[in-house]
Amino acid sequence: MITERKYTLGIIGLGNMGSTLLKGIINSGFLNSKEIVVFDIDNGKIKKIKELFKINSFKNLKEIIINSKYILIAVKPQNIKDMMSVLKENCNINENVIISIAAGISTNFFERNIGNISVIRIMPNTPAIYNKGISAISSGKFTKKEHKDFSEKLMKSVGKTVLIDEKFQNLITAISGSGPAYFFLFCKIMIDFAVENGLELQTAKKLVINTLLGAGEILINSDKSINDLIKAVASPGGTTEAALNKFNDNNLKEVLFEALKAALNRSYELEADILKKGN
Repeated sequence: MITERKYTLGIIGLGNMGSTLLKGIINSGFLNSKEIVVFDIDNGKIKKIKELFKINSFKNLKEIIINSKYILIAVKPQNIKDMMSVLKENCNINENVIISIAAGISTNFFERNIGNISVIRIMPNTPAIYNKGISAISSGKFTKKEHKDFSEKLMKSVGKTVLIDEKFQNLITAISGSGPAYFFLFCKIMIDFAVENGLELQTAKKLVINTLLGAGEILINSDKSINDLIKAVASPGGTTEAALNKFNDNNLKEVLFEALKAALNRSYELEADILKKGN
């Protein structure tokens, strides 16, 4: 018999991404604060969130599991193993749905440890806080259409979504999950260069950030290829071409590929580390 759960969504973990998704979901109106309950081992984080959104919380994992239909796991991958016994003991495989945003942790991992439960794996990114996120969504073996639809609507409340085969999730983690940090770093380098050459910091930030945003708008709206867009800015013998040549001389593509490969490899290592921890 299906039991009516008190809360639609229980969020476990109020770190950067957990709190970002919570804020985005409530601000979008997809769910209200009375439909959501939270848990975190850090009481300070719970207090802050409760003050912001007048939201309810539980003091332990068991309570949030048995009182929520959808369980959003937003803890670090390294902490997943520690909570598996509580999930196994208290999840009802016919009633609960696991939504995991833990990088590198497969749906199969939850299925092996809990049973034939519906699991959705999602890789979001931090622009979700401004409803500008992009989330990749994959389904486990036992996921029902209604569960996938809910997860897609949930993530559309904080940005755009793509539905993908789970075998690509680690790649997505390296590209869009970690991606904002790559662009932040590139902007920081450009801002630092401008300041070191005499430009005032706030002016440098305004110029660089709006250049990034404007370039994004062109990428979204133009029907030209990226190579053609680059050529449109880089006049032969000009300043842009000089910079691009220096990028090529220093193997920028190779450096970026190696960085992305490192992120991808680390995604695969995360679940292996958990399994090793359990031995």
